[in-house]
Amino acid sequence: MRKIFSGILLTLFALSAYTQAGISNPYSRFGIGILDPAGSVNHFAIGGITAPILDVNAINLFNPATYANLSRTTLQLSGKGYTQDITNGNSSETFRAGQVSEIAFGFKKQGARWGIALGLVPYSTVGYNLTTPVVVNDSTSASYKYDGSGGINRLVIGFGRSFRLYKIPQYNTTLTGTAKLNNENRVKELRDSLAIVKPRLSAGINLNYLFGTLRQESRVEFTSLNFFSTKNTTRTTVLDFTLDGGVQYFMPLKLKWDNRKLKSGVYLNLGANYTIGGDLKSKNEVLGEMYQLRSGRESTIDTTYFIPLEMGTVSIPSRIAVGASILWTGQEGRTTALSFEFKNQDWSTFSSSFDRSLTSNELTAYTNIAIGLERTPRNTEAANNIFERTTYRIGVRSTNTYLNVRDQNIQQQAVSAGFSIPILSSRSSSRFNFGIEYGQGGTISNGLLEEDFINVQIGFSLTPHFLNPWFVQRRYD
Repeated sequence: MRKIFSGILLTLFALSAYTQAGISNPYSRFGIGILDPAGSVNHFAIGGITAPILDVNAINLFNPATYANLSRTTLQLSGKGYTQDITNGNSSETFRAGQVSEIAFGFKKQGARWGIALGLVPYSTVGYNLTTPVVVNDSTSASYKYDGSGGINRLVIGFGRSFRLYKIPQYNTTLTGTAKLNNENRVKELRDSLAIVKPRLSAGINLNYLFGTLRQESRVEFTSLNFFSTKNTTRTTVLDFTLDGGVQYFMPLKLKWDNRKLKSGVYLNLGANYTIGGDLKSKNEVLGEMYQLRSGRESTIDTTYFIPLEMGTVSIPSRIAVGASILWTGQEGRTTALSFEFKNQDWSTFSSSFDRSLTSNELTAYTNIAIGLERTPRNTEAANNIFERTTYRIGVRSTNTYLNVRDQNIQQQAVSAGFSIPILSSRSSSRFNFGIEYGQGGTISNGLLEEDFINVQIGFSLTPHFLNPWFVQRRYD
């Protein structure tokens, strides 16, 4: 157990340096960058819905209440890539990039009502490179250049627990031998059936450590050696903790029985997540330089000013997500789920004690509305082929990003699809997950930029073989 757990921790921290791979999005210049979408590959494929999703084989770092519902210990890995076409109405450019998007480990003891999760995901990403040429006079030209990189990561450790809203039956302790064993088996079967037909409540909490550096650079660059160019570079580093909590309430709406066996059912799952906002401890430094371009190389002339490392705060707002999911189950593991979610985070309250570092005047309230559908044709060993055991997903979302630039609210609309397919030759719940999203955002009004994008995510949810579970307590040394 120690070796596996230590290996997971080393992987988390070793890959933390790579979770902020390069992106290229002019809108990441504002605030703390482009906010990373919530959820794993499975959530991404249904429009990013996380709060009401109840998946016993996937880790949901955005609602800690779900940890208690994991079927067993799970290791989850994923990465993402994107293609983005940006246009101003007259010309366009295409950008491509990729990065690690999630590393998560969920620990669940068999039969326990609690679960623990540890994970690392991006929180926001900065990546842009903008150039505006200007003419000073007949013989001199210059360029205004803006460049940014970096981002903030989120390291998560969370705990979730379920609460049974019904009385647990007891077995007769006076019986012995075969009679006692048979009685215990009957009681266990009754307990398992109660878990399906009775409502239950789950709640959890995440402790998040936000860390990362945002680098922003602005230049006035002359090609002529008769003028000195100037460069200002700011670096803001965020290092602090936040908390978020989540709840889920699961209840049956309609059950159909056949000879005392459950034939089909309709269930409702309600979910909510709340992230506490506040001031994050941060540090900032600013460097101003004067330079010349000689043969295409930058030659520093002098330091115009330097503001050494100073401590301060970056204030982020609270966030709330609420949603509902209706689940239909049938014979042989046939399931269909329709989910809805609303997210809100008012970034107009964002502030920074470093006036030179982060642009905040263009920030407004973020909202996201999403609807998603999941379908598994036949999730049992009796399935005729692997495609019957595959879960298929589609989703749609409408997002008001937290940007309001030149009196234009930057919006996005996107459709998504994906699937989770069992890994061949694996007698476990391990799955390969895939999701793809196509969308449009931005506007060319008031000299702004419009984007068409395709986002792709792939990942694995790995669980142990059913005869060889992880983290089994030894009975004999």
